[in-house]
Amino acid sequence: MKQQGIALVVTLMILVVVGVLVFGASFTAMVEQWVTRNDRTATVAFYVAEAGLQEAKTRLFQSYRYALVRAVGSGNSLPSRSECSNPLAAGIDWNRDGVIEDTATYSEKLPFTYTATLPLGEAQGRYTVTIDTDPTRPRFMVVRSVGVFAGARSTVQATVELSNTGPWNYAIFSGAGAANQHLNGGATIRGGLYVVGDPNAPEKVVIDARGDFSMKNGYDLTGPGYGGVHTRVNPEMRRLDNLCATLRVQYGRVEVGGSAQYGEPTNRLLGAYVGDEEADIFGSAAGVCTNTKGVCADDRGVFDLDPNLAPRFPTFDGTRCSTDRNLTWRQCIQKEAEAQGLRIMPGNLRYPGGALLNDPGGCATFLSQSATAGAIVLDQDPVDCTYSLSGYNPAGGFRYDPTRNPPRLEVYGTLEIVGLDLKLVGRGRTIEYRAYSFAQRGKNAAIVVERDPISGAGGSILIGDSSANVSLLPDTTYATFPNQVLALLAEREVHQIRKTQPSHVMAVIYAGQRFRTQKDNVTYGTIVTNEFCTTSAGGNNCNAGQKAEVVYIPTLQNLPAAARYPESTLAASFQITSYERR
Repeated sequence: MKQQGIALVVTLMILVVVGVLVFGASFTAMVEQWVTRNDRTATVAFYVAEAGLQEAKTRLFQSYRYALVRAVGSGNSLPSRSECSNPLAAGIDWNRDGVIEDTATYSEKLPFTYTATLPLGEAQGRYTVTIDTDPTRPRFMVVRSVGVFAGARSTVQATVELSNTGPWNYAIFSGAGAANQHLNGGATIRGGLYVVGDPNAPEKVVIDARGDFSMKNGYDLTGPGYGGVHTRVNPEMRRLDNLCATLRVQYGRVEVGGSAQYGEPTNRLLGAYVGDEEADIFGSAAGVCTNTKGVCADDRGVFDLDPNLAPRFPTFDGTRCSTDRNLTWRQCIQKEAEAQGLRIMPGNLRYPGGALLNDPGGCATFLSQSATAGAIVLDQDPVDCTYSLSGYNPAGGFRYDPTRNPPRLEVYGTLEIVGLDLKLVGRGRTIEYRAYSFAQRGKNAAIVVERDPISGAGGSILIGDSSANVSLLPDTTYATFPNQVLALLAEREVHQIRKTQPSHVMAVIYAGQRFRTQKDNVTYGTIVTNEFCTTSAGGNNCNAGQKAEVVYIPTLQNLPAAARYPESTLAASFQITSYERR
């Protein structure tokens, strides 16, 4: 009996142990199933959140480009206070219907939040996206997506940089350049600098800055050296401490040396992106940001834009018209001038049908004299080539009155001059301009100067001459800059000449071949040119570089019609600068 009892106890103990092992194995399997299920649901929740993030990024980019097109296409809205400004800061037009909605049930104001579901077989996930501006960097936006699936949650967040990298969005936008470097001498550039360069010569040094060259991220026009010109500028834009300036060189290299300076330790450039390798910025400047070769920037690296999407240097015949891609920029300018402006050619004057010239005899005589001289010279003789149309007087054309002090130039719509040069002399004084859109619908206008397609004559703009020192500035009794903007577009060259005193020019400038300025001159606005040079020697080779200055004042939302035509005017850039999973 005792042996049987002991056997029973042993058997029971074995059964208990086996049961414990079985239960343990079963429990372990259950835990592993729970963990696997949780991992699966967490993974699915992450993918749901990621799907929300990707959709939000796509639609945010579409909304951003839509906002840019509306701003530039109107040509009549007030300019942004700074290149750093974000057109989405007032809200995101998610539906792209032209209205930022703000109701009790739906609001597109920031922070903008929305929720959507994602079908996943028989189940479904849900994500909630929140979009807001980065509080410390206006041009950056934070996109946060929270995904939920079967009780699991996952969060992903990205910071994106929104910017318009089109040609008019820099202090200087340079094309392929010429035999000389793109920039020479001791230029001071306040704002962004973009060099396209030559894809067949990526090792060429396009900026050789060894002297007093400097590129800075802000300006204060109330300070010394600007001759009181701040009164010509919108009060909110007389001082800008952050232009979000970037240095971009697509093809080429940058050499830094001497006292050259890119950015300042206390006001750094947003970024410096040059060539296809880090060594494409080489050399070293003395005393400033020496650990980064004299480049003070928040970010440095190789050229950061997709080459297929990067802006191209616009040309009259090589750039398509934005409003009609079957036409070139030149053809669009011609249509614009004939329909909403004035087209001048030697012996020929074209303007809209039904228009009546205000001084047909005086205008004809002046243009005949100009054809003989090979240039339209605005100096001591008055001229009125305006016309009335549909109840507007003037509706289009231009007039110049040197009897005023200072002389006044009025331009209505698009003034196209073919086969002649334009010389602004102004009796050696400041010429004040008034820029009117066609039929006085807005405060912007353009003067376009083209070469003759057969003889090759004309195509350049000269501000001043060998005997006269001239500045070209807005008439503030009409509007300050850039609430009014005059564009000077020359197929060949634009020369800002200095005689005895510095010249000050405030405009949007395009030079198909070269923009040339001289010692101590200051240009305000933006310059798009194939080659930029500073010289007091006056030689065509631009070898004698001297100190001059370019101050970028944003004008994009008030860009004249003739300057809005290049298809690359808009180059919306959308870059992910950070990503994290929480």
